[in-house]
Amino acid sequence: MFTLDQFRQLAFLQGRWTGDGPDGTPFFEEYAFVDASTLRSTRYADARFAEATDSSTVAFADGIVTSTWNGFSWRASAIGADAAAFEPVEAPSAFSWSRGPDDTLEVVQRWSDDQGRPQQYTLVLRRIRD
Repeated sequence: MFTLDQFRQLAFLQGRWTGDGPDGTPFFEEYAFVDASTLRSTRYADARFAEATDSSTVAFADGIVTSTWNGFSWRASAIGADAAAFEPVEAPSAFSWSRGPDDTLEVVQRWSDDQGRPQQYTLVLRRIRD
């Protein structure tokens, strides 16, 4: 169970970010609180941040923090001032965010392959300063 104050520690995610997807294509995301209990991640077509192409939410309700995207859902297992981890509820993988050095954010996805072997993929996002 989490408190609203713990949920608000996700503020380290706020702002605009860029990174390179697994195929090397750059992507652009923005994290913003839309109210006291909802954080929205919006993906944009390019660095102008004008055309949204996708979004997800992280929401606090009754002590539970849930991330939802495109029909998938995850539940927070840990939240701190510099990191958060989510386990799958209706999703094929777990994920975590952690603040890195020099205005970076590390996103790690974890899953098991067909033989049950642990797999992991890490993305590094860079903060875009205005």
